[in-house]
Order: sequence, then C-alpha cells, then structure tokens
Amino acid sequence: MNSTNHYPLYQQAVQDYGPDIARFTAGYERDPARRRELLQEVHLALWQSLNQYKADCSLRTWVYRVAHNVGVSHIQRSLRNAERHSVTLDEIDSMPSNATEIAQTERRLDLQKVMALIHRLAPLDRQVMLLYLEDMDAAGIADITGLSARNVATKVHRIKAVLAKQLGIERKTA
Repeated sequence: MNSTNHYPLYQQAVQDYGPDIARFTAGYERDPARRRELLQEVHLALWQSLNQYKADCSLRTWVYRVAHNVGVSHIQRSLRNAERHSVTLDEIDSMPSNATEIAQTERRLDLQKVMALIHRLAPLDRQVMLLYLEDMDAAGIADITGLSARNVATKVHRIKAVLAKQLGIERKTA
C-alpha cells in the first residue's frame, strides 16, 4: 500500500481515535510542549505504520499499539536523558497516604493527583494503567503490551489498590 492509498484509513483512525490518542499521550508526558511533540510522533508513526496494517486486529487496537510503542520509546529516551525517578508499586504503597487532604476536598478524585501517581509508576505499570483507563480490557492490553491477560488483570487490580490507598479511598472488596 503506498502512502496515498492509506490516507483514508489514517483519516478514519484520527476521526475515530484522535481524542483518545491525545489523552493517551498525556499519560506518557507531563510537560505540555513535550506532550505535543509526542503526539506528533504518534501521528507520524501511525501514518507510517498503516503501510503494514492488514486488518489482523481492529483499527483501534492497531492505533493503541502504535501509540503504546511510541510512548515506550519516549519513556526510554526520557529515562536516559533526564533525572526522572520511577518507583515500584511497593515503594508507592509504602509512601504516606494523602487521606487528610482528600477528606478536606470531600473525597473527590482529582484527576491531576491520579495522573501524578500514574506518572510515578514504572513504565510497564504506567502503560498498563493508561490502557486500562482508556477502557481497554485485559485481553486488549495483553495484545498491545505482550503480557498475559492474567498478568494484566493482576497488575490493574494491584495498581488500583495502591492508587486508592494513596488517594485515601476505601475500596470495597467483592
């Protein structure tokens, strides 16, 4: 497929998933200028990748797979170039809780706090949680990340528990 033949497919992907891609990339980068650059990288990679798209998976899965791969590369570059410190789930779990602050705000979830905690996760855990927040199921996340669906489900459950603890939210167990 040459570059002019996949233009309608690219247009369809941007029309259907453009806002999702922008929101997804926001999870990989805090800085607004670098976020815009990352979004451009994702769009360029998506455009270039559509030459290989054979409809073996849904266009949505393909778009997220491309965004995920570009995001992973971005994180790896950032870790090499900056003094960014990622922490493990155990380290986040042992951090003091923000329960007092949350109680003062009537226990409302603040998206900025959630994203700040997600930004502090190790890259793979961050990617899993960002895909989960994009309403992807464990099988879809597994397809994109290369993990098993069971491993994804376990990670999501554990990350949610840690985030709830950090935000001072009581979780009901089923």
